[in-house]
Amino acid sequence: MSTTYLPLLLAGIAVVLGLISVVLFYKVVIAPRKAEPSSQQASTPSPTSSAEQADTPSYQRQPKTSSKQSKKPTQQCLFVMFDAPSQAINQALGEMLAAKNAFYEAELGAFHLPPGPQGYPIMLASATSPGKLPPLHKEHKEGEHTPVQGVSILIRFLNTRKVSRNPEDLTTFTHEVAALGGKILDAKRKPITEESLAAMYRDGD
Repeated sequence: MSTTYLPLLLAGIAVVLGLISVVLFYKVVIAPRKAEPSSQQASTPSPTSSAEQADTPSYQRQPKTSSKQSKKPTQQCLFVMFDAPSQAINQALGEMLAAKNAFYEAELGAFHLPPGPQGYPIMLASATSPGKLPPLHKEHKEGEHTPVQGVSILIRFLNTRKVSRNPEDLTTFTHEVAALGGKILDAKRKPITEESLAAMYRDGD
């Protein structure tokens, strides 16, 4: 009886092994081949998206950068040192500043002149330490102000080329102050002649 069932048992085992081979063949060979086309389609951009990217201007795809650089105002400074500081010079300087509607900033001890014909603001401060001018346009409560030894005249402008072509605001006021009895010095506190002053502005042309 055992010899009768032996062929059937072997046939059954062969069928099971055949089914296992078919399943393995499908998973190893057939399934990966089917997955490859779908992955290629996913990685390939659609014609619509490609067209949209092509139609999108480059400036929209790139980060915006500002072509305008912030302009920082530059400054030019001259000094006027008085030959013989006195109350008369204090009074004359105070009257000049009042006539020009200068604003006195007590915290800085400086006068601010309204922009002149060329539109450049000018600041007037003391040329000696601590760099503060008294309110010369007003009478001192305890008497007379200490005589001013000298003043620094500061002008701010956008660039050297503009002020070199229109130096009237700075030079005119500096000459007016020097006419009270003083000498004009450059930014390094060295004497400056009219020729040197004119040449300094020509450097910006």
